[in-house]
Amino acid sequence: MNQYNNFAVASYSFHGLLAKGMMDLFGYLETVRSRYELQTADIWNGFLASYEDEYTDKIKQQLDERGLTVVNLCCDGCHIWDDDPDVRAKNEKLAWDCLKLAEKVNAKTVRIDAGVREDDFSPEQMDYVSKKYREYCKKAASFGAKLGTENHWGATRKTQNINDLFAAVSEPNFGLLLHLGNWIVGDKDEGDRAMIGKAMHMHCDFDHSARADEILPPLAAKGYAGCWTVESHKGFNEYNNVAFQLAQLRRVMGEVRY
Repeated sequence: MNQYNNFAVASYSFHGLLAKGMMDLFGYLETVRSRYELQTADIWNGFLASYEDEYTDKIKQQLDERGLTVVNLCCDGCHIWDDDPDVRAKNEKLAWDCLKLAEKVNAKTVRIDAGVREDDFSPEQMDYVSKKYREYCKKAASFGAKLGTENHWGATRKTQNINDLFAAVSEPNFGLLLHLGNWIVGDKDEGDRAMIGKAMHMHCDFDHSARADEILPPLAAKGYAGCWTVESHKGFNEYNNVAFQLAQLRRVMGEVRY
């Protein structure tokens, strides 16, 4: 994959079609390859029908047939912390299922949320979450992947908490899925620029895509070398909204020599 095709569309961008039964995972793979002419897949596990081998073997076959690289496996429902120990155990089982799939499809990055709903980590939460991330990172490293959190919800929406989490995990393949602008304190654009050095992957929503000229070049200038990825949240007119967002990223980043 060369630098001028280093773009992706997150499958979550089609969650509206998924909910209506008008797209499944295999339809998504065909869409990104044929409609948008991409060589990448960014798979949200909400599109997965199963983690059984019979189904995941089909995913692998369809990826290979289309020449698609899985730049990210985005895993919901397996966040690390929950106040209920039984939920934590259930989530951990799903996390290992996701890692098994990530290895099969040779995913380059894997996102598993920290799960802390409060605005900051307690010492107990930080200890537990960082320990689990170390375990997951070691597994991901065994097949050459990066693994980490997203500034998605709760405590991970503060840049200082991300810094503290990186220090606590201290694994070389631990990374951040940077959800552009999703910070609860400080200047949001500055938060993105401050955290881009930790980013293993990124998601760019509709509003940030519209502002691509001012948003993206500074991130490239700070050394971001991951995939430039569209995530549309609108839930309607999804093919056209994604086309606009992707065109913006390609237009702006195609001019940047990084």
